[in-house]
Amino acid sequence: MIRGLLSVFVFFSIIFFPWPFTAVLVLISAFFIPSLSLAAGLFADTLYYTPHADFLPLFTLYGALVTIVVLFVRSRLKTGSMRG
Repeated sequence: MIRGLLSVFVFFSIIFFPWPFTAVLVLISAFFIPSLSLAAGLFADTLYYTPHADFLPLFTLYGALVTIVVLFVRSRLKTGSMRG
């Protein structure tokens, strides 16, 4: 329930709030739902991408980068994978 509410709030924040607040919210929520950052990047590029301004969909690339980093960090933080 909380994860679903968090993902809905991320998508609403893309529309209604400034990008720094949305970026922090996506980074925090990515540790609970790793693919949410990629989905938020795709959604932001769908809303705000202009073809003549830039040739790369930057929000999608940043979302993919955050997803990869979070999945790597989560795999290292699982119990039993930390060795001392």
